[in-house]
Amino acid sequence: MHTYRYRAVAADGSALVGSVAAADRGAAARELRQKGLVPTFVSGAGAGARGWGALHLAGRRARTLRFTEDLSTLLSAGVPLEKALATCSAGRQSAPEAAVAGQVLAGLREGKTLATALSGSGGRFSGMYIAMVRAAEAAGSLPPVMEQLAAFERSREQLKAEILTALAYPALVLVAGLGSVGVILGYVVPRFSESFAAAGFAPPLPMRLLLAASTGLRDWWGVILPAGVALAAALALWAGSAAGRRRLDGAVLRMPWIGPAAREADTARFARALATLLGASVPLLEALGIARGVLANRHIDGALAPVAQEVRQGKGLARPVARSGALPALAATMLAIGEETGQLGLMAERLAAIYERKTATTLKRFAAVFEPLVILLLGVIVGAMILSIMAALTSLQGMGL
Repeated sequence: MHTYRYRAVAADGSALVGSVAAADRGAAARELRQKGLVPTFVSGAGAGARGWGALHLAGRRARTLRFTEDLSTLLSAGVPLEKALATCSAGRQSAPEAAVAGQVLAGLREGKTLATALSGSGGRFSGMYIAMVRAAEAAGSLPPVMEQLAAFERSREQLKAEILTALAYPALVLVAGLGSVGVILGYVVPRFSESFAAAGFAPPLPMRLLLAASTGLRDWWGVILPAGVALAAALALWAGSAAGRRRLDGAVLRMPWIGPAAREADTARFARALATLLGASVPLLEALGIARGVLANRHIDGALAPVAQEVRQGKGLARPVARSGALPALAATMLAIGEETGQLGLMAERLAAIYERKTATTLKRFAAVFEPLVILLLGVIVGAMILSIMAALTSLQGMGL
């Protein structure tokens, strides 16, 4: 048995956070559903499990997108559901994708609904996904809802790709620069140290500092490396705890430039999920709880927690969202317009489109500024090291040594 942390939505729309003991992740999700909860996130409690869980989650989302697109295309073409699932199972190129489609098809042939069959597939489909399919089956509108789900999964993958693209090049430059610094300190500088010692030459202060850094790195790497790993593990454990994650996310929101970008990205995620769920006729309270499950920032998630209670009391959605301060003012304004006109789902969709564009623009601006800053910083560091070496060599030559 293992312990799994979860976030789930109750029947009244309230969000719950806790842990459950189960044999695997799928069993944990099934146990939560048996209790009448809709799980939106289930993960191992350990830091290592979270790390591997993130890798599996990325692959599972990609497989879910392909499965949803194929099933949506077949259903929209008028292919019966069972035949569409059989086609998806037979046409899968990877074993995990074929297994998922085959497992769902087997559940359907046992007389289960599609939503029930999806929920029994080992937690591969999110609570939002299953809730939308259940609502679509009840309304007899499965093909259009599958199209909405495919569009939602595509938008989420596109947003993730834009974030990774904006950070990839600066990260590569940073790694290359740090590698250059390591080579200079670990290989180049010690060679000059031996030459200076043999000549009895006392190098200038900048070179002495460089020699001290090189000697310290060489003599103490056995302490520095384990200490760095231990510190990183401690930070990972702290950031993985509920309190630590919320404090860290709160600090991120207060950072210039990064904070607004993180808020815009989560606003886009929340609005897109809410629009997709309302478009599938999922009740507002349930939709709110599930939409919170797609938020990346736990501080924003916590600020939105009281909104469902106020909606249940008949206070509407826009005013509680505005009072929470979790989302930008434009979000509350557009949600208010949607409530007044009876088109909340449509306004949420437009809000998502606005903030997806804002997020993409902010990321491009961030990359345009951050890349040269990283290059400049590393250039200054490497340049200062080279100048220190050249100054020492010049002094050595001036002494006729």
